[in-house]
Amino acid sequence: MRCGFAITLAITALGACGSEPAAEPAARTAVAQAPRSVGYDLRRLRPRNEEKLVDMFERMRAQAKSEGKHVAVLFSADWCEPCRKLELELGNTQPEAAIGHVRILEIKEEDWSRVTRMNELNELRRRWSAPLGVYPLFVLLDAQGQKIEEMPEAKARLEAAGAEATIPGWFRGLKG
Repeated sequence: MRCGFAITLAITALGACGSEPAAEPAARTAVAQAPRSVGYDLRRLRPRNEEKLVDMFERMRAQAKSEGKHVAVLFSADWCEPCRKLELELGNTQPEAAIGHVRILEIKEEDWSRVTRMNELNELRRRWSAPLGVYPLFVLLDAQGQKIEEMPEAKARLEAAGAEATIPGWFRGLKG
């Protein structure tokens, strides 16, 4: 089983409760100019009606593209420890400029195995990775839906460049 990014969690001290002196104008300006934080744009693809997974994926990829977003696809499983750690990171907020331009389409093994439609999951997954049952598989796609880079490749590239290997760091490189 492959491990993903080292998940970096930051805790910001907000100060004690109670009355505090009025903020200086410069401090108010700094707060007003702080980057807006957003959650990851994560959409989970679940079986519904008779719509095939590949059709659902293409529909959602086209929608993201029409909204000017890059697309990443994440294959995960509840039993996978690295997947659970990755889910914790995906529950965080980040500066909008770092992650707001990427939509993540998540496909969980359990959703598809429960309704005996794993063949659809495996068919879609083979577009970007031949080995099946290896989780997580997290891939950034180009406008045509082809693989740009897989998470372990991004981790190695970022570390070689002396940058912190985080998901926002990975996504930040997609601007333009």
